[in-house]
Amino acid sequence: MRFRKVAFPALMLASSLYILLPTADEIFIHPAFGLFLSYVLQIPLVYGVLLSIIIYRTIGLGCLLGALLIGGRPIYGKLKESLAKEKFRKKF
Repeated sequence: MRFRKVAFPALMLASSLYILLPTADEIFIHPAFGLFLSYVLQIPLVYGVLLSIIIYRTIGLGCLLGALLIGGRPIYGKLKESLAKEKFRKKF
C-alpha cells in the first residue's frame, strides 16, 4: 500500500519536471499542437502556438501540484526517515 502512495506521485513529479524543464522536443511539440489548435479553433497560427505553450505548462504545473498534494506526506516521511538513519550512522 505504501508503494502505491509513493509511486503515482513520483510518476506525476517526473512528468511535470519533463514538461516544465525546457527540452529540445518542444521545437516540434508546440508548432504541431499550435497548428492543430489553429485548425480546430480557427485562430491564427501564432495564437495557436501561444495557446499550446500555455496549455502545456498548465498541465505541467497541475501534475506538480497533484504530486505534491497526493504524495507529499509519504515522500516527506521517507526522506525524514532516511536522513535520520544517515545521521545516526555518522554519529556512531
